[in-house]
Amino acid sequence: MGTPSKEAWECLQSALGYAARGWPVLPVQSGSKVPLVSEWPRQATTDAEIIRNWWDQFPNAGVGIVTGPASGLIVLDIDGLRGEATLTALEKRCDKLPPIYAVRTGGGGRHLYFKYSPDQYLRNSASLLGPGLDIRANGGFVVAPPSEHPSGNRYLWIMNGQNEPATLPDWLLRAIRDQQGPKYIPSGGAARIHEGERNTTLTSLAGSMRRRGMAPEAIEAGLLAENKTRCDPPLPEREVQRIAASVGRYQPAPDAGINATLAEEAPYEEVNLWPDPSPLNELPPVPVLDLELLPDSLRPLVEDVSERMQAPPEYAAAATIVSLAGSVGRRAAIQPKVHDNWRVIPNLWGGIIAPPGFMKSPMLRSITLPLTQIESNWRQEYESELAGFEVQKEQAELRHQAWKEDYKRSIKKGEVPPAQRNQELSEPAQRRLLLTDATFEKLHEILAQNPAGVLVIRDELTGWLAELDRLGREGERAFFLQAWNGDSGFTVDRIGRGSIYVPAVCVSLLGNIQPARLRWYLEQTLRSGPSDDGLFQRFQITVWPDPPRTWRLVDRPPNQDALQTAQRVFSCLVDLSPEDPLLMHFSPDAQELFFAWWADLEKRIRDGVGLPPVLVAHQAKYRSLMPSLAGLFRLADCAATDCGLDAARTITLDDARRAAALCEFLEAHARRVYSCAVTPELHAAYELARHLQSGDLPSPFRTRAVYLKGWTSLDTPDRVKAALDLLEEAGWVRQVPNEPSAKGGRPPELWAVNPKVGAK
Repeated sequence: MGTPSKEAWECLQSALGYAARGWPVLPVQSGSKVPLVSEWPRQATTDAEIIRNWWDQFPNAGVGIVTGPASGLIVLDIDGLRGEATLTALEKRCDKLPPIYAVRTGGGGRHLYFKYSPDQYLRNSASLLGPGLDIRANGGFVVAPPSEHPSGNRYLWIMNGQNEPATLPDWLLRAIRDQQGPKYIPSGGAARIHEGERNTTLTSLAGSMRRRGMAPEAIEAGLLAENKTRCDPPLPEREVQRIAASVGRYQPAPDAGINATLAEEAPYEEVNLWPDPSPLNELPPVPVLDLELLPDSLRPLVEDVSERMQAPPEYAAAATIVSLAGSVGRRAAIQPKVHDNWRVIPNLWGGIIAPPGFMKSPMLRSITLPLTQIESNWRQEYESELAGFEVQKEQAELRHQAWKEDYKRSIKKGEVPPAQRNQELSEPAQRRLLLTDATFEKLHEILAQNPAGVLVIRDELTGWLAELDRLGREGERAFFLQAWNGDSGFTVDRIGRGSIYVPAVCVSLLGNIQPARLRWYLEQTLRSGPSDDGLFQRFQITVWPDPPRTWRLVDRPPNQDALQTAQRVFSCLVDLSPEDPLLMHFSPDAQELFFAWWADLEKRIRDGVGLPPVLVAHQAKYRSLMPSLAGLFRLADCAATDCGLDAARTITLDDARRAAALCEFLEAHARRVYSCAVTPELHAAYELARHLQSGDLPSPFRTRAVYLKGWTSLDTPDRVKAALDLLEEAGWVRQVPNEPSAKGGRPPELWAVNPKVGAK
């Protein structure tokens, strides 16, 4: 490599300086706001060696500083004159800002740096306080000096006599919170923009930026950043540049929308005759899991398995959490209230939803490897004890035979017969933790010998759920409903086997689900009435992340430190006694957070506005989920350290915050799960819309041309016609007049495609 330029050297030194202050940094594209690392802000770092390697790889990169808890920074982003006017009006109503550690952006704006307190939970918000005022906090970053602005100017510090960011004034904090609403947990980041809405969303954003007077170059930079960070998958860069160029050639129109300007010069057919097609998003977006929400002790295992298998971390995280619950079972209990004796058994069910071929089963085996090792050790102990028992049993039988002979001889001689020795022997019970395939009668029998509970892993959950819906399986279904609670007894009566009563059945459950089978199951079950008894709603740790769009080869040994830590955690927890379970309580500040979170949950459940009943029933079970997660996280981290499990009796505020945030994350995934139970007509419309976007049909096309292709959900005339009717209502297609053929008769249906529907 040649000698780096002065600007590159200054950016590297500044990045190292920011990192030394504890501000995680990342490289951004020069003259842009596009990060040069794929998984920001997670990859942002204060490690000097990593930073130097980045600037070796990207010698002309600018510097980005992560905002939020990682850096302890919150930045007020003032966008030019509009933002300054909004801030002035705000200061007149409230109070003047003190002299502030600030940055001149190079595009006529300013960044005001404030200290971020961990208890504030402020998230990124655009134009939250008014036009031109953005908040950079949780999940965000800002470009920092001496980076190059898209305008070509450099970002510059304006110290104002200050050496440190100012404390966020109370009035400004209140103003932000009033707009964001009461929030006890992180928002999970900006929503993803999926296929089918990328062009429309970026075009709308470009129009908004142009109306605000932004230069075409700045519009392009902003769209490229949005495309890379939010579009899933990103559009080709040339397509984004085309959108920016098409909007940027029009003059700014503050009082008239960009669409009006475009309409003056665009073809009449494209703008005046066709509406904007309504989006047909079959699945709502879900946030990406923030691994900081997981226990410190088990996070490295999740990271390691996810990277080696190139799978979304949500898979490994869900498996880890349910495995943690399975290792605890009835060995611990949480008392969520201060005075009430309501207790929660931290027993959880979970499902991983993904198409075939996404490494679900190998991932489950990797996560549950520590439990498999515990089960193997127990089996060896049992076999050794059983061998000793068989010897003792045989010796007892010989002694009994000798006693019988002595007894007979004494009776014949008229002597006092010898007393019978105590021959009672107890057959050793086999300790069990992990089960994969067992009838429910055998499972019930195993629970009689394992009062702490077990973890059952099913390879395909929807098949198992469908089996429970069959006639004659009512007893088995009732058993699993009880087993989820973890604190209710159950009796199995069988001719020839007698009656077996278990005072408290406790089963953790984990498995895989394919989306197509899930859709079928939910459509068949949740609308049938009798089968909708809340069984599926008990799968609270259910994740359905977007499948990864990229892949890279990772060939390295597993992280042995992470595996050993997980082994230590699980081994410690399974040694707790279910006869004397560890009772856990919230600390005072954690108790306050739980009560506030619970009150918000009850309000949403009882209002139920806009929520389908099945989702309300699902969220109602979060009353026990949040304390269960908080207790499990506390147990895991205490088991991994020398503080001992006595310290786990008190659940900390940090544990409660993580649990609350994870509940919000899981709620978003639950919305996706239940939204897949759409009508067949809507699913057919979604499939047809996807083919229209891909250009698989000409414009116009005949109805017959669609069902003859045999596409999924579009293989009959009735399904195609229903899909076309929905798409016509949404503005995607329009039926056009068609003349009869020369032979007469009814003309075939002909459909024109909205020109705004292109390859997205």
